[in-house]
Amino acid sequence: MATPAPRRRVTRAALERAGRERSRGACDVSSSDREGPPAAGLLGAETRSARSAPRASVHLDPFVAIDFETADFGRDSACAVALVRVEGGRVRERVHRLIRPPRREFRFTHIHGITWPIVAAEPGFGGVWAEIAPLLEGAAFLAAHNAAFDSSVLRACCAAAGLPMTSLPFLCTVRLARATWHLYPTKLPDVCRHLGLDLDHHDAASDANACAQIVLSAGPHRVTAQLGGTAVARRRP
Repeated sequence: MATPAPRRRVTRAALERAGRERSRGACDVSSSDREGPPAAGLLGAETRSARSAPRASVHLDPFVAIDFETADFGRDSACAVALVRVEGGRVRERVHRLIRPPRREFRFTHIHGITWPIVAAEPGFGGVWAEIAPLLEGAAFLAAHNAAFDSSVLRACCAAAGLPMTSLPFLCTVRLARATWHLYPTKLPDVCRHLGLDLDHHDAASDANACAQIVLSAGPHRVTAQLGGTAVARRRP
């Protein structure tokens, strides 16, 4: 993600509480989701708009939104990751984990508030991914805001840990938001402001949840069009 203005540092206790949070069943969703039925009847149900989408055998439900925070400029330096699994048009599970990166130096503490002392006792990426990767089982795709960044972090971390990279396609919600609402600029705070979504930017759990809500708000027709076209991120927008 592009570097925003600094935000306050957070305490280890707050991060650890967030890092261990895992909720099952229907979770909190945006106010727009509470006001009516699941967005667009949700991603899996065939609709008139979906039938007019590009012809491709694409199953849209469930999906998983993902967000990484990194310690330094190396893509293998993930220090936090969050996954939000959506099934039947609702958030069903969230996980947020801190990660001990391979190097002690932190260059982006001013962005996300994470420091080496906070993560020094946490497992490395291999241990964290082994625990949370089952959330991807059966998913149709991974969604990320600026998917070129998050997919490259996942690829680099998997390579460093000797783990296989997922074969799931990545849906970029930057491109999705531009195609759906013609938003420019299209940084995560801009899209959340447009949709009325709460956001604590560069908190991985908040960013991943916002990403999931963007997908739901866009609806199945737009998502199908993106997955059938240029949804798999190639370059950083």
